[in-house]
Amino acid sequence: MISARPRSQQGFTLLEVMIAVAIMVVAFTAILTSQSSAIQLVIKSKEINIATWLAKNKMQESEHLFEGKPFDELEKEKEETFPEPFAQYKWHREIKEIKFPEITLPAKEEGGVPEPLRIMAQTLTRHFDKTIREMVVTVKWQRGTSEQKIVISTYLVDLNKEFDFSI
Repeated sequence: MISARPRSQQGFTLLEVMIAVAIMVVAFTAILTSQSSAIQLVIKSKEINIATWLAKNKMQESEHLFEGKPFDELEKEKEETFPEPFAQYKWHREIKEIKFPEITLPAKEEGGVPEPLRIMAQTLTRHFDKTIREMVVTVKWQRGTSEQKIVISTYLVDLNKEFDFSI
């Protein structure tokens, strides 16, 4: 085969090689950046999934621990670190009193409801204040320099509390 170019001009020039290398560097940098972002996203998702799972388990464990007990026997707050292999996660549980708004209904004389119904609404509000508590479970962990957390809550009802009919 006879070449169209003289032997001294066969192959690629230095400029062509440098342009090809530059294109490859830009492409590899883009690939590396996207892969790095994907890895960080996977790590973040894994941490959130583990924290959610730990919070759900701590919530269920607490519900079973408190089942059938009056509220004055419950620890209002508790905080601990999970055992290995989850020692980087800490949990905090708080049981909060709930103050229901007082139901104020206008008296019958003002175009409202009869007095027995008004008294019943106030009695129900007082009963709810005594028989319902909010339990909040927070799971915290460090990611870099910032603290991350997952917070879930549920309500506990003391079904053994007697209804107080006093006015």
